[in-house]
Amino acid sequence: MNKIIGFKDQFNYILNNLKNDTLNNSILISGNKGIGKRFFITNIIKEYLIHQTKNENIEHHLSLLKNDSHSNIKVLKKETDIKTKKIKNFITIDQVRSINLFSRETSPIENLAKFIIIDSADNLNSNAANSLLKNLEEPKNNTYFFLISHQPSILLQSIKSRCLKINLPAHNFSNFSDILISSNITDDVESIKFLFDITNGSPGLSTEYNFEEILEIFDRLIISISDSNTFSDNNNHLVEILSNFENEKLKIYLSILKFILITLMKLKYGVNIFDYFLSSNVKKIINISDDVSINLINNKLEYLIKNENDLFTLNLDKKIFMINFLAER
Repeated sequence: MNKIIGFKDQFNYILNNLKNDTLNNSILISGNKGIGKRFFITNIIKEYLIHQTKNENIEHHLSLLKNDSHSNIKVLKKETDIKTKKIKNFITIDQVRSINLFSRETSPIENLAKFIIIDSADNLNSNAANSLLKNLEEPKNNTYFFLISHQPSILLQSIKSRCLKINLPAHNFSNFSDILISSNITDDVESIKFLFDITNGSPGLSTEYNFEEILEIFDRLIISISDSNTFSDNNNHLVEILSNFENEKLKIYLSILKFILITLMKLKYGVNIFDYFLSSNVKKIINISDDVSINLINNKLEYLIKNENDLFTLNLDKKIFMINFLAER
């Protein structure tokens, strides 16, 4: 996919102000994870480069943009730890400090702005967040910060107060479907409905899924919630699968688990999920609703909310984490 689908008003607002040199130096782009915030920013910069360079060597500029190697663009994201070969849990203060040198350097291209993309600001540790605040308080001329956030409520209020806030709403089904089809993810209507339901309309999350795999795990997760035997064959198999996933992939499936539990809670309170969900696969949750109590649902949700963060920040044992979840009654 090479064009923006949805967010037209927000896109034009930022781009027009950028072209006219009237844009706030710091812009906070928020919205559900996987909704396309980074793609949205990249396309704004792409249109700006086309406008500003007057088509001189534009293909070269766009190639550098695509490969995150443009001299006027710096991207901060979680890096891989050299020793463990695993992705770090946070964006570090050293990464943020590197912005100072970048912003002081003279652009080799006359009248071309610099862009710093933080993907995502949610991943800044406390020292990095405070260091970033100093940059936002004293913005350099013709330098723009784009902060991506999936949960702006967890950001420092002092950071948010210095940003232009742009929220990208969830896609409707039509736009979601167009994005998946144009991105060659799938053109199967039932698959699109299922992905739309479990991702809350986030195309980026849909690209992370192997459809056959997710459908199998989704079914096993539903069964596990109503299974009173913590060590049943289904649960043992589920624990083996999930405990071998890398952190980012496991986070996706834990979000699906929370989605199932919240849907069960809605059913318990008499909500007609047919008014909310499109996929027949999601409606399988109805089949176990009579077999689980509100207390069980609450206990399992509470366990996830209390312990998920520690699981990843403290690198706890994933197998024990899942067994304890399944044992919650």
